[in-house]
Amino acid sequence: MNNVIPIKRSEHVIPDAELDRLANELTVIATRYAGYMSLPAAIRKTLSDALKRDKRDGETDLPVA
Repeated sequence: MNNVIPIKRSEHVIPDAELDRLANELTVIATRYAGYMSLPAAIRKTLSDALKRDKRDGETDLPVA
């Protein structure tokens, strides 16, 4: 019998607080640019900026050795 219990890893690389802010920001953008062809570009830029910010800041959940 296999007694190994897998460790559950976080599904998101962005912290929950940042994910909430990003969702709110995307909601504002979707409302502002609704019906415009620039909506996908605005969403893409916002997502790109958030991911770059997360990559720049690095992982904060790593244990200190």
